Amino acid sequence: MAELIMGMSLTSALAVASTTVLFLSLLLLFIRKDSKSSVSSKVPATKRAAARQSIEEDPNKPLVRLLYGTQTGTAERFCKQISKDIFKKYGNSTTVKVMDIENYVAADKLSKEKVVIFCMATYGDGEPTDNANAFFTWLLKSAEEVEAGEREPFLDGVNYGVFGLGNKQYEHFNAVGKRVFKALGTLGAHPLLRRGDGDDDACIDDDFDKWCGDFYTSLETRPELVGEMQVQTGEEPAAPILAYDVKMLADDSSVVKDVLPFSKKGGGYTAHSPVMANINRVQELHTPKSDRSCVHVEIDMSSTDVKYETGDHVAVFPQNSEAVVAEVAALLGLDLNSAFKMTRPAGLQLGGAQLDEPPFTGPLSVRTALAYFVDVLSSPRKDALLALAAHATDAAQAERLKRLGSHAGGDEYLEYVSKPHRSLIEIMKDFSSSRPPLGVFFGSVAPRLQPRFYSISSSNALHPSSVHVTCAVVKEQTPTGRIHEGVCSTWFKRHGQDSPVPVYIRHSHFKLPASPTTPIIMVGPGTGLAPFRGFLQERAAQLDAGAKLGPAILFFGCRNREHDYIYEEELKAYAASGALTNLHVAFSRESGQKVYVQHMLQQEASALWPLLADQNAHMYVCGDAKHMAKDVHHALHELVQQGKGCSSGGAEAFVKEMQDAGRYQRDVW
Repeated sequence: MAELIMGMSLTSALAVASTTVLFLSLLLLFIRKDSKSSVSSKVPATKRAAARQSIEEDPNKPLVRLLYGTQTGTAERFCKQISKDIFKKYGNSTTVKVMDIENYVAADKLSKEKVVIFCMATYGDGEPTDNANAFFTWLLKSAEEVEAGEREPFLDGVNYGVFGLGNKQYEHFNAVGKRVFKALGTLGAHPLLRRGDGDDDACIDDDFDKWCGDFYTSLETRPELVGEMQVQTGEEPAAPILAYDVKMLADDSSVVKDVLPFSKKGGGYTAHSPVMANINRVQELHTPKSDRSCVHVEIDMSSTDVKYETGDHVAVFPQNSEAVVAEVAALLGLDLNSAFKMTRPAGLQLGGAQLDEPPFTGPLSVRTALAYFVDVLSSPRKDALLALAAHATDAAQAERLKRLGSHAGGDEYLEYVSKPHRSLIEIMKDFSSSRPPLGVFFGSVAPRLQPRFYSISSSNALHPSSVHVTCAVVKEQTPTGRIHEGVCSTWFKRHGQDSPVPVYIRHSHFKLPASPTTPIIMVGPGTGLAPFRGFLQERAAQLDAGAKLGPAILFFGCRNREHDYIYEEELKAYAASGALTNLHVAFSRESGQKVYVQHMLQQEASALWPLLADQNAHMYVCGDAKHMAKDVHHALHELVQQGKGCSSGGAEAFVKEMQDAGRYQRDVW
């Protein structure tokens, strides 16, 4: 700048000198910054947490990769538990990286891993979770190519473990975990231990703990895969209790007036980006004679850019009831109208653990936060009990909670929590001396309230800007005597009309055949009718457009035609118009002998077999996976065996061919 002020009167020598001084100053600044970086290890961890030292990949340290495929968050929780355990055992000598498998580029990275652990949940009819679908498809395709001799195994040197999450009540128990484990072996990877099979029908946390014990033992026998084990002195440190930073705001409810907890600008196709829609119709489908309830719900999507296709699913983010919200607030000692902001603490917390971003930042009222973001009606996990124990003022209650949350207390946890389906809110009432702070409650006690998925019961051909839902209202007594009301279904019925609701669309493969002349066989008792109502709307639109339609046969089931024959008039109208060729309804409570849809399939076997064998008919099943879907599959197996005149193995092979060709599809839960 001096040169410019004085014009060109300075000598060239002075100009050079000035430039040199500037260069040396910049160099000194760089050296000082570098020296600060080099001594950062001397700074206390709490002051340098932003460096995120244990979650960055260091090429000089062994890396354990933890990948999760989850629908409800349990697989993610398990991966984070492994991360904390490895940190306890190996400290900073080993890098641990927890990742959503959706964000993992397996084609580029998997062959370079030394240790990789998969926690994989099975969803629906033996399917991967939404976030694991792309990886699962790639992995199985790669394994098929190796088995066919089209490529060589490419995962030699990769050591892996798989823990599957499922429920033994379902036909395809842990199908995803089983197939991932097998495919990795086909690709040349080496299993560190047996496949883990977690059963959510019992105590999945105990299954996980036992598998983890085997995993850590396997690591001890392979010291070259991990860093140096830490010297354990004294009693093992307690698991970290994670907490968000919470700032309570002034007692002025105006700061949160009319604030919606979800953005209005969401994309509408993922759980991370729902869109705000509006419910404009809720109608009871059962008659007054029924002692149960089922509602028809219409969600207006006209204010959004979200599109759906017939057969897709809609995910709905529900709200806890006002009574539940008030009870939780009272147990925590909080004013429902008080407002607060919540943020994630910078960097790592105790034990190398890392909190996710909070489900909201705020400001929100306690009422709204407890309504949308906490699941208090499900049974709590063990680490939630330990977090409650840490904040119990009654010594006996604290010790009891610690015992229930410990590995040694597994049987007691099973009897007190798992078997009776005791909810978090019930446990908070039983151990009322525990009042965890709000940040701990959201960070370590209450899991996030998950969206509910529904098969869309409308067609975009007739209702392009309206998504219809057919929802059974859940109300049942638990073994503890508590009357459990379904969070979303009850909210639909009581408060849904004219309410804003966060939703997103999940695309499905449950679709009508490409040609409308292809015969279809639909089996859907109860609310399993939902996607077939959409199918019939689409066929009606095709018929109105002059298309030629193939046969469409529907097997519907309910208890009594005077109680719960939902959409009766619609179905009869479709049958009269030709959109539906044959309607068969099983009434299970109208006579002394119960009649279900599988019985009617057997009765119609002679008419169905020619459609399947000669006309490439597509068969669809929607509804209960635990019982109905199994029984219908067995009936189909018998139908094929009888029609084809073959062995049981031959019938199973025929059904498998139908599945592989997309001619046998199931949308079950």
